Amino acid sequence: MSEQSGGMLPKVEILIIGGFFILFMIWAVSKCAATQEAYEEQAQQEAIEEAQADSLRGAGLVGDYMPLDTTVKPLKNPAPEAESVEPAISTPLYVITPALNMRTGPGLRFKIMERLELYDELQFLGEVTDTTQRIDLGEITAEEPWVKVRTPSGKEGWVFGACVDYYKHELKGVETD
Repeated sequence: MSEQSGGMLPKVEILIIGGFFILFMIWAVSKCAATQEAYEEQAQQEAIEEAQADSLRGAGLVGDYMPLDTTVKPLKNPAPEAESVEPAISTPLYVITPALNMRTGPGLRFKIMERLELYDELQFLGEVTDTTQRIDLGEITAEEPWVKVRTPSGKEGWVFGACVDYYKHELKGVETD
């Protein structure tokens, strides 16, 4: 009998050690998953902060401000002027946020040309960016393309597509400065 009990003890020890090993592996995997989530959240937060900093730089509110070059430069080979044909019917768009910046180009890095108000009417010029941009508007985050428009005073520029619509209404959840 002593031979059987001696043979049984190593098997129990192996089972106990194996059980501890399995528990350790479960614990280690859960810690690694939590660490990975923390890294992803940190990367997402850094991307948001960078986008906000780019927006502020683009608006000229912080550092890296460069005045707009307003010098007139002559063309080397001016092309003959073609008659511009205005579309007979233009599509109106309305500003649906309490405030909207019209920019010189499609994106937050471009200079602000004009500040538009809620329900301002704009003319859609038929140009939309091929890609979309995700922008945090306050309580909502929108991913839309940029749209080229003309104001009633004749200025042409770009606005974020989520902030204009074919119908007059107010987009809820938008925070303004």
